[in-house]
Amino acid sequence: MRTIETKNAIPMCYALTVTMSGYRLSGEACILQRRVVIMEVENMSTPSSSATEPVASKHRQLRAELNFLPRADGSCALEQGGTLVWASVNGPGDVASSKRLDDKLYVEVVYRHGQSSLCSVRENRLLTSVIEQIVDCVKYPHKMIAVTIQEMHSDGSEMAASATSACLALLDSGIAMNGVFCGICVSHSGDTFVLDPCLKVAAEADSIFTFVFKSFVTAAKGRRTILVGCCTDGTYEYGVFEAALKLAREASADVFLFLREAMQRKLSIDSWMVAQ
Repeated sequence: MRTIETKNAIPMCYALTVTMSGYRLSGEACILQRRVVIMEVENMSTPSSSATEPVASKHRQLRAELNFLPRADGSCALEQGGTLVWASVNGPGDVASSKRLDDKLYVEVVYRHGQSSLCSVRENRLLTSVIEQIVDCVKYPHKMIAVTIQEMHSDGSEMAASATSACLALLDSGIAMNGVFCGICVSHSGDTFVLDPCLKVAAEADSIFTFVFKSFVTAAKGRRTILVGCCTDGTYEYGVFEAALKLAREASADVFLFLREAMQRKLSIDSWMVAQ
């Protein structure tokens, strides 16, 4: 466990660092004024590769800091390798009559690239569709929730990181949800698949796939993972798509574990503070 000094007091923020593909947890979390505590998860296994389908299957390191924006109902700063994304959630709250829905929650997503003030239509549509499937919208008629995604630094897999950070921000806000979701990016070049590619690898790829998976529990089948969103770039055969989907689905289990550990630690800290 290592402690990072910060310039300002950060109330109720928690950071979690994860290296994918096997885990050994070390350290314990605490919350201190002017400090953020990071829990390290050590990689214990080596990624395997197939002779017929070479795969670089190691996901880059993840680090999440929750509740770091005091004026937002939920927030998350997510580092995925060299990519840094901020997500904030406000609501459910009042909504203008022109946007009000009588039977469900109105979801508004604003996705911004870097320092540009321009919004991305494709990312907005994908994240809006995913959030509408995950959030229990019928519980909040005549209300609105605003989700803002800001890319702070880009180094590949930005949309996947944005989906994961949006889920953590929603969990941090406490809104009712019927599952959790995460984004996984896979690139394909020649006969090689790369999980969570960096900017350089993505620029040289023949095709790039961004999948959004939902994890939930049913009484009949237990825990399930289904695909709820997909975005692709480039040209590819259907067999390539299936192979990328399989790789991404397997990798999503590690990211869902990351989400669970982050929220378990946050809730345990919240409970400790209430008890005090």
